[in-house]
Amino acid sequence: MSRIDSSGSTAIPLDTVPDAPPSPGLSSPQKSSTTAPRERNEVHAYVANLFPSVPRRPNDNPTRGTSGTATLSAGELLALGGKPRARSGEVPSESFSEIQSRLTRGLTDWSVSDADVKAVHALLGQLQPADYRATLDQMERNGLLKTYLAEQTPAARQSFLEQAESKGVLQRLAGTPASGPLGLPGRPDFFRDDSALPDSLRQAVESHAIAAGRSFHAAHAAYLGRYAKAVEEARSLPELRKLGPPQEAKLPDSVLGLDRRDPAREDIAARWRREVGAPGSTNWVYQAVNVRHRELLGERSAGTFALKGKAEVSHASALLGGEARLDSRGKVDVKATTGLELKGGPVGVEVTLDSKGAAQTEMKLDLGLVKVSQSSDGELKLAMGVGEYAGSYTTLNLKEAEFGGGVFAKVEAGVNKGEVRLGYDLKGLKARSAAEAVDRQHVGLFDVPPELGRGASWDSLTEARRSRYERNGWNREEWARAQGH
Repeated sequence: MSRIDSSGSTAIPLDTVPDAPPSPGLSSPQKSSTTAPRERNEVHAYVANLFPSVPRRPNDNPTRGTSGTATLSAGELLALGGKPRARSGEVPSESFSEIQSRLTRGLTDWSVSDADVKAVHALLGQLQPADYRATLDQMERNGLLKTYLAEQTPAARQSFLEQAESKGVLQRLAGTPASGPLGLPGRPDFFRDDSALPDSLRQAVESHAIAAGRSFHAAHAAYLGRYAKAVEEARSLPELRKLGPPQEAKLPDSVLGLDRRDPAREDIAARWRREVGAPGSTNWVYQAVNVRHRELLGERSAGTFALKGKAEVSHASALLGGEARLDSRGKVDVKATTGLELKGGPVGVEVTLDSKGAAQTEMKLDLGLVKVSQSSDGELKLAMGVGEYAGSYTTLNLKEAEFGGGVFAKVEAGVNKGEVRLGYDLKGLKARSAAEAVDRQHVGLFDVPPELGRGASWDSLTEARRSRYERNGWNREEWARAQGH
């Protein structure tokens, strides 16, 4: 059975075994005048694997048992959280007295100032590594280390942790630098959280890890902002494609350097994950990429909402008008139109050409209060009159995946007619885009075409393949440049 020496007490073995009684019928042997001292069981600090390269000093402070190794008092063991630690150095009495004075509050000195913290930092910095560790252990037992850490500013805390690293008490887990033209943040430095450290120092290391994790996520959010801005400024599909996909923030709890045998490992890791929080999602950045991709292709992206206005004046069979569109991303599209309208009974044909060179043909069927029309761009429109000069309409374009509607008003003056429409439309997902979303063989904007890796030439691709890759910004020149030609 082990026993624990209280400070200043006399070691009394609790497992003393009484002398065996003499066997019956045998006379007791004569006792030797020099009997060997009986061994005792003690609590010894096992330090062989903590400081293997640091020799023990003959004047170490801890109470020693008969075996020559350090024994701990109950109070010391309690202060160390039940984890005996090696004392491989001395605690300089003069320096420790000054440290204690600086960190102790009293009636005449009721606060620990920044000057006190700086003075303690300087005193610790003068110690040899072995004495430095012994002093931190003594400060922990006296409650001074907790006070010292609590009174530090963020800058002073960082200086102290770096000092502890330089003295060999802490180990730094080096991070990685920022990379890429948009400054993807690298993994920050962390100090290893070791179960052999004083509890107050472990808490300081944990707080540093939380702050480092939060800073990393903030830096990653700033990177995503820079990426989204670069997407908006892309002037061509090759320029957009060369940005590459936005990178996610990867910071696993393995960066803490926790030992798998540490009983507090799971609790510390879970607490760190909770305090650091989840990184920002890249989904919204991919949406920005998709929108810009469609814009550079001259298309509208799915999920956008647009307000439309159209005015049209006809004289006999001649048409003159204009159309404006404002979508939910702030994009404005204005164009003028001219054309001809031919009508025979309830059936009419309207042919127009807009200022951007796009021609359109629209077939109309007038059934009185209900009018139906089908245009060459795939839009089907159903209009219902409310009286003779006003009404509402609904549009559906399966080809462009658009749905909309609005109201209209008409005016007539002899052979001259005018019509004004105000409406909206919603953009959905085209059938081709929907098929691409579930097609595992689809090559996306940031994907490398398999033929490129195989060394195939641009001209060897089928026309369908070239057309698909052109939508991702590939052409003969880009293809040859990627192959190093």
